[in-house]
Amino acid sequence: MLRVAAISLLLGAAALIVGLTQFFPPQNTAGEKVSAIAWNADTAMVTVGTPTFIDNALQLELDSSGAGMVTLAAGAFDAGNFAFLHLALEQSASTVGASILWTNARNPQDSKSYTIETSEREALWLSTEELRGWSGEIDTVSLRFSGRAGDTVQIRDFSLFPASATRQLLAIKSDLMAYSPWNVAAMNTFTGAFNSASFYPVVLAVALLVLSLLAYGLLLLLLRTRLQFDPAVVVLIFFASWLILDMFWQRRLLHQLVDTHHLFAGKSTEEKLAVGPDAKLYSLVAHTKPLVEAADARVFVVSSDHYFRMRTAYHFLPLNTYWANYGPALPPKKSLRTGDYIALINPSQFSFDRQRNMVVAPQRQGLRAELVFSDQTGTVVRLK
Repeated sequence: MLRVAAISLLLGAAALIVGLTQFFPPQNTAGEKVSAIAWNADTAMVTVGTPTFIDNALQLELDSSGAGMVTLAAGAFDAGNFAFLHLALEQSASTVGASILWTNARNPQDSKSYTIETSEREALWLSTEELRGWSGEIDTVSLRFSGRAGDTVQIRDFSLFPASATRQLLAIKSDLMAYSPWNVAAMNTFTGAFNSASFYPVVLAVALLVLSLLAYGLLLLLLRTRLQFDPAVVVLIFFASWLILDMFWQRRLLHQLVDTHHLFAGKSTEEKLAVGPDAKLYSLVAHTKPLVEAADARVFVVSSDHYFRMRTAYHFLPLNTYWANYGPALPPKKSLRTGDYIALINPSQFSFDRQRNMVVAPQRQGLRAELVFSDQTGTVVRLK
């Protein structure tokens, strides 16, 4: 029974591999004969950050603003010739963010980008057909990093490759084995795949189950004199397919558990908020609260993002905080008074004109105010 189930699963897996590579090949196959655009640390252009060369690897130290950028040294090329992008990175901090940028040769001002979601970047394969905007003639491809000043990233490979069955399987493996820390969206939904993934894990698991059952049926047909139908084999095939799918999910959970422990263990409530998902919002509020002059002051939170409005208002408690769930972002001018605070959280239709000391918005009378605090997350002002 176990042997028959195992053989059926192996045949199903073989059929799945053949089906994926032969019937669902990458769409970017126009240039299967072209050579790869291979990584060369000596010719790569470092535009932001401090480079250090180690063998064929490039170690990049982020600048004082926590930014770094490296451009793959290559002339203009047809995006359709390259189906896969390979990255091999080692970074000093797990909080370093990385994204891929590319520009169209005909319109250099129109750049596209993809933020790398996975935290596992030591051997990452990405399918370029899943990168939105990867089309036409591409002029430059770059890696952009963001983190803290002094963080380092070692780039061992950053290359583009034409389509092949082996690379397609490596990309699927990267999709299944990669993981990312929790985010706000993961609280309510989990697709099991990244934005650059070619196939959903559940689809692959179902395909494995169906093909394995068909393989078992074929074995019954070919060996009908020696093999009898056994419902237990069907149950084992179903259980194994589910277990394989669940193992990938459990692996991601374990990685996320380790990341969460490293991030929050041993920290106070304030320290946890400072490194949590609301870190930027909390930082703005933490800098602003000591500057609020009156304990009964009113704080109006304005943002085009509903979540940012809600969370910023929460962090301002126990101050008198107001935010609009529906209707106008701010009450009428007659309902506001001198000493009220307005937190303008990006993105927002409202902005603060520092030249005129005015809070302005389309189709709205300006409000005289003075700056209290401002950073990349938003601006807090006090009405005069």
